[in-house]
Amino acid sequence: MSAGTGSATSRIHVLGAGAVGLLFAAHLRQAGHPITLLLRSQSAVDRFERQGSRISVINDWVRVHPSRRLLLQPGEDVTPCTIDGIQAEDIHTDNDQQGVISKLVVATKAQDTLQAFERVRMRLGAQSTVVLLQNGMGVFEAIQREFYTQPDNVPAFIVGTNAHGCLRASGDEFVTRHTAMGSCTFATRPALAACGAPDSALELMTALAELPLDVAVVNWSELHVQLLLKLAANAVINPATALAGCHNGLMSSHDMSTMSGFMTLACAEIAAIYARAHPHLHEELSAHAVEEYVTRIVQVTAQNRSSMLQDVASGRPTEVDWINGHLVRLAHQHGVSAPINTALLALIKLREAAFEERLNPF
Repeated sequence: MSAGTGSATSRIHVLGAGAVGLLFAAHLRQAGHPITLLLRSQSAVDRFERQGSRISVINDWVRVHPSRRLLLQPGEDVTPCTIDGIQAEDIHTDNDQQGVISKLVVATKAQDTLQAFERVRMRLGAQSTVVLLQNGMGVFEAIQREFYTQPDNVPAFIVGTNAHGCLRASGDEFVTRHTAMGSCTFATRPALAACGAPDSALELMTALAELPLDVAVVNWSELHVQLLLKLAANAVINPATALAGCHNGLMSSHDMSTMSGFMTLACAEIAAIYARAHPHLHEELSAHAVEEYVTRIVQVTAQNRSSMLQDVASGRPTEVDWINGHLVRLAHQHGVSAPINTALLALIKLREAAFEERLNPF
């Protein structure tokens, strides 16, 4: 695809060039939208430009697709799809040297989002729209507390949940492997500002809805339930697999009755937190509903390595503060006991500290 400059209001900036950020940047560019990656250093921008200002997507999901896999010969590699014509900027460049950002997709890890957002917030205004694509919950509220205590010059916010499997290709900085075809759901958060949503909100939501990623656009109340169920799944599956060092599927194998008991207790604890924090959702978030959802996610992602396992294995900080940590904070706020989530949070934090100690023994 050839490069296109695009106007300032049509350009979409993508903050976070990990697996998810690259996947969305590539698909948005392939759909004809001008794209700018916001990278963490000028050296990263230089590397991106030296390799042709392009992103490559390896669609590994076709290997298990009922019909698409028939087009591959046994042992044949999946040909990468290369998308060019993408611009890049150093996120640390002085804001005065950069223009206003009309549309921003934030695909950073939850624990990195506040610091990254601070670097670009002065380029956002009341006519801007921000998409948040993080695991866990609480990022939007943290941004609101940190940066938007007054209803002045506040952008519109779209929150999304992504169920596509993807990971960064080993050794290739701007290559993402789309390992499993899932779905995405987006909703506009109720406005923080007094004025209505800007034009950029409808334009960006339309751009996302048209992507070939099984996208659904729903109202906020519907997405909120989906996010709470996904949070429950992440809170049960991610720390357990990260501590055990196993794929998700081992949690539901036939000889793991002890693990089944753990899942039942963990889901009941999460449902009890939800019952106090969101009493109007008691039917959608009952203990049975939560356990049924978590069990289904374990089964459909049986071959996956959770993002927390990948982070722990690589010695990176995890998103546990925004997953189990969010549930523990919610429990304390509403006077609910949460021993399982407290223990999982503590054990993952201990694992992170142990890795840090190995790196810095003195």
